[in-house]
Amino acid sequence: MNLLYDFSSALLQARQRKGVTQEQIAFTLDISQATYNAWECGHRICPYKHIIALISYFDDEQFTRRMLRILLTLQHNMAGLNRKSATELTSFYTKLVKLLDDVVSDWLNTIHN
Repeated sequence: MNLLYDFSSALLQARQRKGVTQEQIAFTLDISQATYNAWECGHRICPYKHIIALISYFDDEQFTRRMLRILLTLQHNMAGLNRKSATELTSFYTKLVKLLDDVVSDWLNTIHN
């Protein structure tokens, strides 16, 4: 997967589905339109905090899934997991999913109480 291409195409498609301009998104995120344009044109991927803000802004399941896949791939590469065996990766991601499940369950309990 080409991360820059996938990221930029996901941004463009989500923006078109929402029917907003680059300027409107940039204003909402408190960034310049040129910065947003660089993301959408595939010149760079934005910081994590902006990915989270974009997920919230678009509120679009397809976009959210693509961003989560990109975030996982970035984390995978940064952690050096691309040098692990299939068995080691399965073990790592099984533990990660379990951890996330526990954290999300705890978090949901705190907001419901």
